[in-house]
Amino acid sequence: MMSRPGSIRRAPASGMRQAFTKSLPLSGMASGQEDMVNVNRKKDARGMGRIAISEEAEIQEILDGIEDRLTELNELLEAVRAGRSDAGVAVGLLRQHVHSIKSMAASAQIPILHRIAARFEGYLGPLSRLDEAAIEDVQTFVDRLAEALDGRLALDEQEIEARLARLPGAPPPTASFDPKDIQVRDIDIMLVMSPGTATNFVTRELAECGYRMINCFSTLDALVLAGQMRPDLVIVSNVMPELSGVDFACAIRAMPSTRGIPVAMLTSEKRGSPALAGLPDDVPLLSKSGRFADDVTRVFQDLNLL
Repeated sequence: MMSRPGSIRRAPASGMRQAFTKSLPLSGMASGQEDMVNVNRKKDARGMGRIAISEEAEIQEILDGIEDRLTELNELLEAVRAGRSDAGVAVGLLRQHVHSIKSMAASAQIPILHRIAARFEGYLGPLSRLDEAAIEDVQTFVDRLAEALDGRLALDEQEIEARLARLPGAPPPTASFDPKDIQVRDIDIMLVMSPGTATNFVTRELAECGYRMINCFSTLDALVLAGQMRPDLVIVSNVMPELSGVDFACAIRAMPSTRGIPVAMLTSEKRGSPALAGLPDDVPLLSKSGRFADDVTRVFQDLNLL
């Protein structure tokens, strides 16, 4: 566990290069070129020469930016613990920092950082304020991100999945039960919906059944994360701002990395509706109505998830 608050201990630069070498697009380069990728830029109107940019330096700059944000997250948690920061306002600040970390990790092509940040962002989605349990969960996410930044998570895919499985799941909003009474199942459900009351309802209902929830608010992000995280089921709302649920389901079925992942559609439409045109016949529907619980039971039984 890293110290709180304060700067984050970093691995030497050579350690970072070794940890993230696989993330750099260096295949096919000659010997001696692997530590430096030269990007040639066209001359401008004044005839300036081409500028060689070190990709390693760019990635190090991104890592420094992630380090700064993790330090700010630790300081924010300390402020909440000490009562110097409002627990509700802090959630909004956390979301901003974590979304920034996720974006930077994606641009640097560091999958483990991106995947932890995505899980972290999903955890924060239903939160309205930080209570004591949430503070500890958030600290767990921050510590795991710091470990990944240190280069200590240069693991194979199976080990990465084991680490991700031990991260806190999305908390059910306004839970009316003691979480200690819930038997957590070894089953991951990815919920792809825009933030809102309906998302909170579905998250709460499934979390109360003991499923580990992964909230994702973007269909484009979910396509990437589904292939990386391999959830046991993806539930997608048909009404999404980027890809519709139908497009998303078709994409999941078409891509080799995700075609084996079950997907269900959350919708108020009936089978055969024009709004569901193109949806594969074997994609089950979960109704946004009083039949939701019955539909979940039926679909989960069919998929052996009960």
